[in-house]
Amino acid sequence: MPARARDRTGRLARVDVLRFSVGEAALVRVPYVDVLVDAVVVGLTADDVAANDWARPTWAEGEQVRVGAAVWIIQSEGRRIVVDPAQAADAILRTAPDAAFHQQAVADALTAAGFPRESIDTVIASHIDGIGMIAWLDDGGWRPFFPNAEIILSERELAAIADGGPYEPQGREAILELDLLGAVRAVGDEHVVTSEVGTTWVGAHSPGHLLVDVTSDGEHATMIGHLALSPLHCVTTAAGPHMDAPGASEVLRGLGDGKRILVGPLWPAPGAARWHDSDVETVAPDPVSG
Repeated sequence: MPARARDRTGRLARVDVLRFSVGEAALVRVPYVDVLVDAVVVGLTADDVAANDWARPTWAEGEQVRVGAAVWIIQSEGRRIVVDPAQAADAILRTAPDAAFHQQAVADALTAAGFPRESIDTVIASHIDGIGMIAWLDDGGWRPFFPNAEIILSERELAAIADGGPYEPQGREAILELDLLGAVRAVGDEHVVTSEVGTTWVGAHSPGHLLVDVTSDGEHATMIGHLALSPLHCVTTAAGPHMDAPGASEVLRGLGDGKRILVGPLWPAPGAARWHDSDVETVAPDPVSG
């Protein structure tokens, strides 16, 4: 599906929007930018990249790893559910004086793709690692980026953030401000969004890290948050930057059944794969109609 968004010069640029069917539900990836970074940024080494030819060119190039900033949308039972929108890039996307440009550009990309931010019902944050496009910066304050959506966050994550203790992720002040506005819904370890979509607390990466599961007509997808910053983490001993690295690896291994679609919000296009043992298979999106 082609969409268009404005670049920094104001010109319209083509954006590839990807859709993945999961039974009667669907996952839609609206991209903002994919970039190459040094492997160490995502907790890998150049050797990890070099040892996995299958990762090139989709997930890596040379000794670098490709990462993406995107907005993932779940369509389920008439609802539009955003998951982890463009997080972990606050140092680039949410820093003045460019924050206003980036947030408007993401909003334009969503509108061009047929998902204006006012049409979103729910936002799920697997955890807080930057506020990303969960919040809109306006006149020095934060308000919801998706004005008609509740923001779902694990009560464990919110409590750890509000505690003022050692857990101080990027985006802390913004999410607390949104909470004061009544925009945040803190949920327990199991939460049902629709009959096809639910969240499960696993921790490990952060105190309140959630998995988001989509199950419909015998098909299954799991949005894994930051348990694997790159698909390369599925087949290397490098765990990535986690609060509990062994725990994160154990949870991740449990998802490698080779059947379910795994979606990483930081993975570049297409952003989805199936994994079993050492085999990581890129998932092709639905064919573009018309």
